[in-house]
Amino acid sequence: MPKKPSTRPALSRLLVVMALAIALTAAVSAQERKFYPDDPLRIDRDTLDTAEPSAIELSDMYDRFGHIFVELGTAQPVEAANVNTLDEVPDSSWFTNRHGVDRMSLDALVRGPDAGDGPDLNGPWAIFRSKSQGLTPGFEITDARGDRYIIKFDPIDIPELASAAEVISTKLFHALGYHAPENYIVLVDPERFAIEPGTTLEDEFGDEVALTQGRLTRLLNRVGRTNGLLRVTASKYLPGLPIGPFRYFGTRSDDPNDIVPHEHRRELRGLRVFAAWLNHDDTRAHNTQDAWVEEDGGHYIRHYMLDFGSTLGSGSIEAQLPNLGYHYWLDLSLVKRNAGRFGFNTPAYRRVRFPDFPSIGRIEAEFYEPHDWRNDYPNPAFVRMTGRDAFWAAKIVARFTHEEVAAIVATGQYSDPAAEAYLVDTIVARQHKTAAYYLNLMNPLDAFAVADGALTFTNLSELYGYADPGASYEVIWSVYGDGDQSVTPVAASTMHDARSLPIPSVADIGGERHLVAEIRTEHPDHPAWREPVTVYLRGTDDGLAVVGLDRVSAQLAPME
Repeated sequence: MPKKPSTRPALSRLLVVMALAIALTAAVSAQERKFYPDDPLRIDRDTLDTAEPSAIELSDMYDRFGHIFVELGTAQPVEAANVNTLDEVPDSSWFTNRHGVDRMSLDALVRGPDAGDGPDLNGPWAIFRSKSQGLTPGFEITDARGDRYIIKFDPIDIPELASAAEVISTKLFHALGYHAPENYIVLVDPERFAIEPGTTLEDEFGDEVALTQGRLTRLLNRVGRTNGLLRVTASKYLPGLPIGPFRYFGTRSDDPNDIVPHEHRRELRGLRVFAAWLNHDDTRAHNTQDAWVEEDGGHYIRHYMLDFGSTLGSGSIEAQLPNLGYHYWLDLSLVKRNAGRFGFNTPAYRRVRFPDFPSIGRIEAEFYEPHDWRNDYPNPAFVRMTGRDAFWAAKIVARFTHEEVAAIVATGQYSDPAAEAYLVDTIVARQHKTAAYYLNLMNPLDAFAVADGALTFTNLSELYGYADPGASYEVIWSVYGDGDQSVTPVAASTMHDARSLPIPSVADIGGERHLVAEIRTEHPDHPAWREPVTVYLRGTDDGLAVVGLDRVSAQLAPME
């Protein structure tokens, strides 16, 4: 069903309007409202027509060491600023709700962001740009249809490693809700490559030299082959004008839609949970891309995640380093512990046992602990993740079935069935560890709805088997006045064993008067579930509807 367009300004712009109004006057009742007529907001229309922005370039070393030694971004102890009244993330230029809200079909999950079938294999691939003579070559090509792709290769001694990780993770992150490129695994005859005049290559001395047929042949000899064909990852050019990466803190000064500081966007904070699950240690600005796109006659900036070759067990050009995922690349807290123990400290990764599957690399589930996971170096959004951010992400992680994971992993086209089966089992085991950890830290009630005179909901931990059945629910009903923020009790506390709470009859629920259910969950193994979830019901022409949700955020251990 199409989503009803919002008549309210974009969520990000609304926050600024509210902030300015509060600064100008101490008491403007309209700005103190909790709800607006079109709540809950499902779409943040951050697509105001934007003039062509300037391209951004970042220094890798400056970015890396800047994040290690400096705390970037604004103050930490605040909740995400871009959630709606149901504590969810609206669709935007950053994120689109997919599998976490409406379950995707197997075909859609397997297809991911792909709109076609990859580069044309009926004509030449014209190389017009190449990367340096590093460990593995890479090219940018134009196929016979005129489509442009970035072509990457697996290391010759580890076939399938990076290409499989790239394609599998692209499809998973697309299903999670992020904007990602079309990535394809293609077997191509090396004779299909042609060289456009003027194409150059950076040699081992850093000098630009002409890419000749001889140099191309020597480069391709460093690439593994299957029955004489090269296995490549073909990443299609993104639509629009590329304007550089986005940072995980601050905003773009030339984007009028970019108002919420990136470190306070939930989809970037909650990305920490997704990255831990899929071992995406390389979650940094250099693996993102902003694109100035045209839509409905206007232009705006869309934000993409790129380069998933360093996910799962792959480190792009080699198996993932054993320390990554367990410690930062330069982990200052680990340095301090080693110094304090005179070098007799054993890092966590030294105790890990990795599989003997070269095409999979280094990923495991036995020693993996979701909240102890670390990316390459501190990410300003990750370190600000709150319990509510993590709960939102964990709900999405839990949605994937074993069958769905297996179907996506199959797109990696592994030649070893045992390796493929290991990766499926490992992803699923990490999925359950991740979701169980964050869901059980808070009252795990969700999917609230009104049906047959009752407020119904789901206990996510019981649903997915992360807790034994047997929880009971205490509810207190009241009326909330949005104009004066008054709270008037209407029913005494009652206990229920079923996940269906009879709604008391209260007159005049509508306008600024909302019926409120404050629900606490009793479970002998989970005392944290006693923290309330508060549900707001609004009167409509069709009866009561859930319009708001407040959760008490769990306290998470900080990332050191």
